[in-house]
Amino acid sequence: MRAKIVDLLHSPARTRASGAWLVGQRGTVVMVLRNGTLALLELDSAADDLPGGVRRWPVHWDDLLVYGMESVSGHPVDDYRLGLSGAGRQAVQHAVPLDTKISLCGESVYPLSVCGWSIPFSPTADRACLECVHRAELP
Repeated sequence: MRAKIVDLLHSPARTRASGAWLVGQRGTVVMVLRNGTLALLELDSAADDLPGGVRRWPVHWDDLLVYGMESVSGHPVDDYRLGLSGAGRQAVQHAVPLDTKISLCGESVYPLSVCGWSIPFSPTADRACLECVHRAELP
């Protein structure tokens, strides 16, 4: 997910302290923090151009302008979000295309969303569906 820092009113104090350098920066959301209230944003700028050489900053969602989804690594599997079938310890993780509730293997699943952002599918997870892993890696 691509985002631009437009303000730092709601972000942590350490992030706000570097606001003069960070506002206007663009980057990629690499993780969701604090129960979904913060995004860990990896900035596009070179580390030498950023405060303390730090490229990843925790930023509150209200301080971001989210403007796009993109596959960062170029691997086909990165284009799918996580969906679960089953419950509790028996839940199986499936690869799910955007805007659907049917996994690549045909299973009806429920996606996990955080602040409107979907958790990406991980083919290396212990409970990943083998059929979804195989189909997600096809070109």
